[in-house]
Amino acid sequence: MKKSKGIYILIVIAMAGLIATSVGLPTNIAGLFFKPIADEFGILTGSVSMTLTICNLVFALGGLAAPKLLKEEHLKLLLIVGTALIAGSTALLATAPNIIVMYILNAVRGFACGVLGFVLVTMVINNWFIANVGLATSIAMSCSGLAGALFSPIISSIIQSSGWRTGYMAVAVIMIVLNLPAILFLPSLDPKTKGMVPLGYDENAAKTESSAQSSTGGKSTVPAMLFGMAIVYSFLACGATALPQHFPGIAGSYGMAASVGAAMLSICMIANSLGKIVLGTLSDRFGSKMSLLLYCGLTIAAVLLLWLVRVPFAMQAGAALFGLTYSLGTVGVVMVTKDAFGLENYSRTYPTISLAGTIANAVFSSLIGFMFDFSGSYTLTLLMMLAMLAVNTFIVLSVYSKKA
Repeated sequence: MKKSKGIYILIVIAMAGLIATSVGLPTNIAGLFFKPIADEFGILTGSVSMTLTICNLVFALGGLAAPKLLKEEHLKLLLIVGTALIAGSTALLATAPNIIVMYILNAVRGFACGVLGFVLVTMVINNWFIANVGLATSIAMSCSGLAGALFSPIISSIIQSSGWRTGYMAVAVIMIVLNLPAILFLPSLDPKTKGMVPLGYDENAAKTESSAQSSTGGKSTVPAMLFGMAIVYSFLACGATALPQHFPGIAGSYGMAASVGAAMLSICMIANSLGKIVLGTLSDRFGSKMSLLLYCGLTIAAVLLLWLVRVPFAMQAGAALFGLTYSLGTVGVVMVTKDAFGLENYSRTYPTISLAGTIANAVFSSLIGFMFDFSGSYTLTLLMMLAMLAVNTFIVLSVYSKKA
């Protein structure tokens, strides 16, 4: 088999574009449209925010369907049709006459984003990379946050100057541009089908692995206990990422200025993007287990700072460390799934494990608000976060000890 220099860089660029389009833009700039749409339609902002909830829930269904749709011979067609559905439904949002039509269009967009999102991207990276697989995964995943940071001010400016309908048209164009690298340069799901090899391919190691699989009849099973633990890990890790949206409320409940809460959220989003790249680099060098345990420890320290040290600097430091939860909920879920079940079971297990995380984020976003309404403080929420992160630390230790 031959190697093609430069193809690996193009693969990462293509996958980064898909993540930005399927996750970053639909999720991280959605809030810019809520108030303008609510004002024009004369409805509650909560009714408009339901568009994001619908998009995210159907996104999970798209992820479950992805393994059945992702066939080598139909890859190019799937990318083109998926991009047309994502960008087309976004453009049609600009013409929506009422909120019901927007719900339907967001369901279509969510499903297409789920098919071209996490499942496809992580499958491609795991097939194309052996060396630096953690770094490649983290670079692609970080583009969900980077897309929001980069395009939020641009789209916000367009909405203010030309209206939200023009804003949706601009987003649709950006989505097409970001997906072009995948459409043009992604040769296959698996490099071997094109006579290529993954980055870091070792022929002797491959022969050893093949012999090991042959000795077991080529069959691979998914241990129920490990599968259950992976689902719980995903649920708790992704559920924790609902907290940062409440940072302004936490700061306000401590009597701090609104600027402190806004700064906490901004710092957390920076840590969200950078933390994924760092986690991928650490996992390539020191292994997934040690890297995940380090991040679990740092996020536990973050909650302790947010709970006990109620001064602006400590709160902002806690927000920065807590931004690492996004890494645990994206790159970490990929690591746990791949290491626990192997590549041969990845496409079977990851969609369900990822679905648990998607549901958790929606559940905890509302739960945290209700807990504050009930208790009048965020203390119970922070204690809950400590318990969730502690359980995930135990799960990481257990999964890797059982796998060993």
